[in-house]
Amino acid sequence: MSLHRIFTLARRVVQQLLSDRRTMALILVVPLVVLTVVGVLVRLEPTGVRLAVVLEDTGAALPIGGGEEVNLGQRLTDSLGDLKNENLEINVLSADAAQQQLEDSKLDAIITIPPDFSTQTMQNRALNIQVEYEGSNPRVSRLMETLLNRAAVQTLASLSVVNTESAPPVHLESTYRYGGPEFDGLDYLAPALIAMFAFMFVFILTSVAFLRERVAGTLERLQVTPIRQNEIILGYMLGFSLFALTQALIVLLYVILGLKVHYNGNLMVVFVVELLLALMAVNLGIFFSTFARNEFQVVQFIPLVVVTQVFLSGALWSVDD
Repeated sequence: MSLHRIFTLARRVVQQLLSDRRTMALILVVPLVVLTVVGVLVRLEPTGVRLAVVLEDTGAALPIGGGEEVNLGQRLTDSLGDLKNENLEINVLSADAAQQQLEDSKLDAIITIPPDFSTQTMQNRALNIQVEYEGSNPRVSRLMETLLNRAAVQTLASLSVVNTESAPPVHLESTYRYGGPEFDGLDYLAPALIAMFAFMFVFILTSVAFLRERVAGTLERLQVTPIRQNEIILGYMLGFSLFALTQALIVLLYVILGLKVHYNGNLMVVFVVELLLALMAVNLGIFFSTFARNEFQVVQFIPLVVVTQVFLSGALWSVDD
């Protein structure tokens, strides 16, 4: 084994890369751009759980201890307010206002505390809490269950009604405006995954295929024919768009039929949006392939174009977490 030959080969590789300014820029600059975008977005405050409390409890007298009047509904609301460090936004609203905001997706959940809440809690020695979820985000129901149990313990901790071996159980009577308890994390992430895969793979296909056309000299041969430049561009766009259409349809059908993702609405609207993303990927693939000399450089454009776009989702139009 000759160290001289090894170092000679290594020096040739280094010199070859240093002479390719585009490759060096993609290696050194693109990671900094992507990390800058990620760093800015990660430090942004995430959207908290937006909760409305419909407080109608009239209170009740304790069965022991001199008949002290207590309002467990108000205590529960105050205890939830003490959990603001849990990224929980609470507002006390009327029933009509809360329902309207839930309909407009301005709330994640509504807790309804009926007039006889305190009385029923003392009689049944259990907290029956009515919760209505907006339903588009399944993590809200799991988070609310945890927070309500903590708030219930704080609510009853100082009352003699819980001076037993264990605190009264907490029962959540859950209803959903959209979706239901069968929805899981995949149902929540599926729209983003559909868009990302449709965009990413079409971008890779288009950029690599168009680069091969340039490297093989096909574009130069076309330019000496009567065909115009705009006809060349539209022809390539139409050809690549056929594959974009096919992939968009396959991805959507597999998510719905194969992965059994739940949906509520018109699938045609989803397909149109997915198709527009795929067509945008075709145009970006053609555009960025003109800056690449080889397939290695095309691959290096993926973090700059695809990853950055994923993290910038919601920058122009607000998208809830």
